[in-house]
Amino acid sequence: MRPLFTFLLLCCFGNIYSQDYAAYQQKYWDYRARLLGTDGTAGFVSVGPERGQGIPANGRNFMTNCEKDWVMKTECSAHPGSGKMDWEDATAFQGFYLAMLALEYANLEKAGKTNELEATARELHYALTAVIRLDTKAEEKLGLVGVWDGFFTRDDVPVDFYKDPNATDGLRFSGKDGTKVECVSSSFSCLKDDVALNSDSGKFTSQDQVIGLFFGFSLIRKLVPDKFYQDKNQTFGKLVSDQTQKIMELGRRNNWKLKGPDGVTISDKWGGNFKGFNNLLQKTAIRLIDDADEKAYKNWSTKTTGLAARSTFDWAFWVQARRNHWMIFSNIVNSGVWNNRKMAKRSLKSDRVMFALAYSVVNDVPLHKKIKKEDLDQFLETAPSSGPCYFGTLDCKSPPGWRSNSRWVYPNYADSGNPYGIHMEWNGIDFMLFYNLYHYLYSEDMPVYERVRN
Repeated sequence: MRPLFTFLLLCCFGNIYSQDYAAYQQKYWDYRARLLGTDGTAGFVSVGPERGQGIPANGRNFMTNCEKDWVMKTECSAHPGSGKMDWEDATAFQGFYLAMLALEYANLEKAGKTNELEATARELHYALTAVIRLDTKAEEKLGLVGVWDGFFTRDDVPVDFYKDPNATDGLRFSGKDGTKVECVSSSFSCLKDDVALNSDSGKFTSQDQVIGLFFGFSLIRKLVPDKFYQDKNQTFGKLVSDQTQKIMELGRRNNWKLKGPDGVTISDKWGGNFKGFNNLLQKTAIRLIDDADEKAYKNWSTKTTGLAARSTFDWAFWVQARRNHWMIFSNIVNSGVWNNRKMAKRSLKSDRVMFALAYSVVNDVPLHKKIKKEDLDQFLETAPSSGPCYFGTLDCKSPPGWRSNSRWVYPNYADSGNPYGIHMEWNGIDFMLFYNLYHYLYSEDMPVYERVRN
């Protein structure tokens, strides 16, 4: 009787906690199609080598009136039309995009899907070379000659980026479903009337932008350093090494308090003071730069102020401002200075567990036992099938936790709402990055990683 009862129990309830991993992979590729606009909607990114390309928009709102929108009127270029896309702090989030693509490539290669690698390699190449383009052209924004020197703009999206003369409707972002974008806002193309355009105008290099980029660089360096798109002399690892070197030379040259090419110091308000993170940045750089000496970029500041700050991030982590947790976690992933237990415990409590997964991948260590697979499954399950958004956009169905432009930077949107009053559909890179990390770490339990099409 007991064996029969057990059998019936398993038949009826045995699959209560089983997960539909095939559906999660389908959701991933649906998000990818949504990002690229191959799902019939307007997309979020234009892949290519030109200005504005290779850099995903944070969000879009098809209901925005381009002529009456407050940001368009006060900072950008208001004009008739509807549908807006926004690029804000683009280079900080570019690192997550780079990491997501590096993981996609690694997962496809791991699964033996060599015939599916080229599209990912192409997208990764243009996303990575976009960062270099932002650097080599940054001075031009200030009326100077561009130099590849670590000083970069946060994006280079022109005010008319929504236009495409080669498209049938003249629009770069439009879908078969009737969705369209007829105006853009970005750090590059917009400026408040009362703000002077100089190095301290919030449009250029800052500590959060660098930390975000280095996060993406670390996944590239770990997973795909020798891969390339078309030019074997421009491997992804070499591009990362060269750009990291330029950024670090800029920091050291200015003693970690950045000054732009116009002689204007970048204030703390706009992230120009790198001294608190310079020790961790130095430890990251020697991992990212080809044949770097262990003492490279060390100076008195990294060994005093930077080391003291790093110690504070450790023993007094919970007194740090919550909004800065993602930067601390990114630096720890990149440098590997904590252990997996500390990373697990703190990222869980901070509601940013993605960083614990990234830490394991980059540093070749197992996930700590505090990280429960069934707890991670909830993130795959609850991410809305139509993509993350914030209420105020059409048909938004995002649950708590998926209402910000990056769940791993702004998880507080989950409980305190949107503090900035910005209503957008978000690009979903936060889910895609998480899924790729999850699949990489649990590949034996997952279906074969391959491009899934509807």
